[in-house]
Amino acid sequence: MADVDEVTEQILERVTGTGAPCVWVTGPAGAGRTTLLARLRERLSESGQGVSSARFTQTGDLAPGGFPWPAPATGAADDPAVAGRAARAVAVPILGGGGHVLMLDDTQWMGRDSLAVLEALIRRLDGTSARLICATRTPVREVAEGLALVRRLRADGLVHPVRLLPLKAEEITRPVVEALGAVPSASLRDRLHELSRGVPAALRQALDLLRAQGAIRIVDRRAYLVPGTAVPLRSVPLDPERLAVAKAAAVLHPLGEAMPSLISGVLAQDPAETLAILEVLRADGVLHRGRGWRFTVPVVAYALIAELGPFERRRFSAAAVTALWNGTAHTSDPYYLADRIAEAGKLIDPRRALAELLDNAAFLPDDQTTRGARWLRAAVELTEDRPQRARVTLLHTMWCHLNGDHDQSLAGTRRLLEEFPDRLSADAAQEAQSIAVCALHNSGNTAELARIATNPPEWSVASSAIALSLLDRWAEAAELLAENDSWRTESTVSAMLGELFGGLAELWAGRSARFGANLTERERWPLRTARRPRNDQITSYVTALLVLGERARAEKLLADEVFPETGLRDSERSLLAAMHGDSARAVDFAHRSVADRSRRGYDTGSAAMHLSTVSVLLSQGRFSAARELLTAARATAPMLAHLLDIAEARVDIALGETDRAAKRLHAATCGLAVGTDIAWADLAELALRNNDRAGTKKALDALEDLASAMPTGRVLLHRHLVRACLGREPAGECLWLARERAQPLELAVAAERLVRHGATDPKVLTEVYEVLGSLDALLYRARLRNLMRENGIEIPGGQETVAENEHLLALLAGEGLTNEQLATALQTSQKSVEGRLSLLFSRTGYRSRIELATALLNGRYAS
Repeated sequence: MADVDEVTEQILERVTGTGAPCVWVTGPAGAGRTTLLARLRERLSESGQGVSSARFTQTGDLAPGGFPWPAPATGAADDPAVAGRAARAVAVPILGGGGHVLMLDDTQWMGRDSLAVLEALIRRLDGTSARLICATRTPVREVAEGLALVRRLRADGLVHPVRLLPLKAEEITRPVVEALGAVPSASLRDRLHELSRGVPAALRQALDLLRAQGAIRIVDRRAYLVPGTAVPLRSVPLDPERLAVAKAAAVLHPLGEAMPSLISGVLAQDPAETLAILEVLRADGVLHRGRGWRFTVPVVAYALIAELGPFERRRFSAAAVTALWNGTAHTSDPYYLADRIAEAGKLIDPRRALAELLDNAAFLPDDQTTRGARWLRAAVELTEDRPQRARVTLLHTMWCHLNGDHDQSLAGTRRLLEEFPDRLSADAAQEAQSIAVCALHNSGNTAELARIATNPPEWSVASSAIALSLLDRWAEAAELLAENDSWRTESTVSAMLGELFGGLAELWAGRSARFGANLTERERWPLRTARRPRNDQITSYVTALLVLGERARAEKLLADEVFPETGLRDSERSLLAAMHGDSARAVDFAHRSVADRSRRGYDTGSAAMHLSTVSVLLSQGRFSAARELLTAARATAPMLAHLLDIAEARVDIALGETDRAAKRLHAATCGLAVGTDIAWADLAELALRNNDRAGTKKALDALEDLASAMPTGRVLLHRHLVRACLGREPAGECLWLARERAQPLELAVAAERLVRHGATDPKVLTEVYEVLGSLDALLYRARLRNLMRENGIEIPGGQETVAENEHLLALLAGEGLTNEQLATALQTSQKSVEGRLSLLFSRTGYRSRIELATALLNGRYAS
């Protein structure tokens, strides 16, 4: 439905002006007709206009307490005189009030005689100030009389029709924001539209369904769609006979014209009776019939399916499978048959069912892992012997691992290792152990992970090394793999994992030779020809390169291996987007990564993603979002956690807490080497601001050592930056390298520091200013304007700059910062902040920071 306020205004204009005496509102069930009438009644009453209302019931009678519509005027449909007398009786109290408005709801239930009276009433009101508003749910069962009536009245200019259309996908955002207090992601918005077809009442039901399933998670006032669990949901109210048929239809409607006979068979019901009930459901707007059958609003089918008991579900599914197998039914849904096989269980041929589930799962695309895991869980129950059960259980466990279902993957590995150790090959046993270790970490079971890290006899060396790595004890992992190299010969999977984690452990410590050799000699990777192990190795090396800041090398690896970016985790995609300067996508991928707690595999890039995203958010002035992201990150105990210390230090620096920031940065440099170039560069900057030459030299010495051990582009950039700021070399090399690396925020920060410390021509700030604009880095742009003024550089934009300053102030005020923190963030005085805030509230009309924050969230703030 279009915006209810907009439609209300349109109808008010009609009923208070000249024109047709009747406004006729139509729309499907749940479109908001009754809500609209209530809003109109409220507005008209407030203006002092007389309003009466009545609502018809399914029997054609009036609901109690409404306007006194006359008792059924028998014969009115066939005798205009009878209709006229009844209409005069209705008109008397309306015409006596002067501009009175009568509202009739649910007019689809009016009988032939009442419709005749209604037509006579509308004709009688023509030329008077009284008005009539009728609301009709569509479709209606008895359409002939009603349609003929409306057509006659429209032809005579006596009716103005208003059709309440379903919301379009893009129109769903506002009601979702009002319901959740968060802006929906594109995938959530599209899913809600798919379930509700844009019908407002169904949208509320779809929201209830997804929330009950735990399928909506909110991060930084953004709502994301995540995997959920099935739960019961109240469906449409139906009598027992219609409910039974509707439940069966919810399962069987994808079979089209075969559905009615299947329902009759399952319910042991006369086919004519089944068809009659289906027609009633169609007339009531529950079902739609075209080439086949479908639910008008899909969420109703989901709600009905959720109400099914286990036996009902199996029985309906078995009927569908049997019909598809024997050719009496067909469906265009590629997953429907396997879905029904999984539900039917042993009510159908178990051997054929098992074979089809395994075959279908083998060809599922990567975005259907949840469905695949469900099929394989059912397949486990269809196995006939122990060897077969072991194989299918391993397959199911691997799918759960890919789907991020930690509880199920852990349960599966325990079952395999405890019940089927004799049925597992060396590769399968290692696969199961590595999945178990990953599930323990991702579910937060650090105690069991720590026990495995001690390398007890029942766990392989590779598994213990992985456990140590997940606990962020990389040096111990490297030591274990070096001291006991049995992993090289235990199995091919052990060799792959041992080499991968051994190379990473050395890399993080600042020894990059082994990692570089493995990256160059990819043809020697174990299991390179097997799809999943190959993909795991590609993503692991890409992640490592991104953690190092080596975007170009990471993208070259993806291109060389013909591996799509979509195959990466959200954390890696966020890092890539940030390095490209696509701030919106970087933040969105980070939010999605946090929202979907079903993390996949060994996400070594998580902490780096949080550091990268916090840096982006701080540049935009979004302090609350940065803090929320860091809180979420700490809760997951990620690998390379010292990178989070650097991120928190950057928040401290932005708010003027430089002493605390320095302590965090020093702490971050005390362990692993990876990422410490960022910490040392930031420490050098703090020392330079304090004219601490000794502190700056210490940072430079550390960067020199890092550049010798691990000469990545980012390490070299930071070394050149500090050297130039100290006057030990020209700034040209630093700026050339920053431009060559083509990472916009990195370039902007480096250039700003060089100018601030007199190391390069301030004219570069014009370039940097434009770069920051493309990043939506409002806070950094505001700070850069101060530096540009100090150096006599013209600031482009004029009036745009004034609007940008005001928008930034509104954003920071909405973030909940104190005036002192605002002054620090904006590099100005508290008095200036107080004056600017006063002007902001005066100009916008907002009375508090909460109102301001709400307007920003809803997209209603206009600077």
